[in-house]
Amino acid sequence: MVSVVISRLWGNFGACLYILLQVESVDLAIRLLDESTFKGEKLTVEKAKFQLKGEYNATFRKKKKGKKRKTNTQEKLLGWRELTVKRSKNERIVIFKNMFDPKEFEDDPVAITEIKDDVIKECKKFGQVKKSIVFDRHPEGVVSVAFKEPEMADECISTMNGRFFGGKRISVELWDGTTDYQVEETSKEREERLKNWEKYLEKS
Repeated sequence: MVSVVISRLWGNFGACLYILLQVESVDLAIRLLDESTFKGEKLTVEKAKFQLKGEYNATFRKKKKGKKRKTNTQEKLLGWRELTVKRSKNERIVIFKNMFDPKEFEDDPVAITEIKDDVIKECKKFGQVKKSIVFDRHPEGVVSVAFKEPEMADECISTMNGRFFGGKRISVELWDGTTDYQVEETSKEREERLKNWEKYLEKS
């Protein structure tokens, strides 16, 4: 049961009331603060005295709360609890670099889909994959993978960073939350890409 006691501090500047959770804290406050000086004034510290005003009416008496509920409240106030830190959304997203050379897609545009499928298949070993993007025009050969949980991304980085993919050593890291890996193509580049796509379809 939580014992609440009020300590009263007297001085020429007025009085202050302090509510302490434990009875022992009141005794300690009295020993440390009684007859001490604050801003040039001598303090008197003592236990607060309660006096009933008016006549007692039992019908107005508050119902007692359950003992278990009081105990739980005290444990929450006094006990040590493990704090859960919520991680940011960007910590679910992993960035793969050196996965490809953008020039590879000029002759084989379908390779973009193949790389994406390969990455998703490998990443599913670490948990649920929500989304994957191949930034096919980025000079660093970037692929992003969004996991359901940050811990899945952590495991992916631990396992995949430094491994080889298509004969290239890749780097894997968390997305910083700000970098945009999308590279916009010019009108000339778009025209050239469409021509290459037409040639690819003719060969197929």
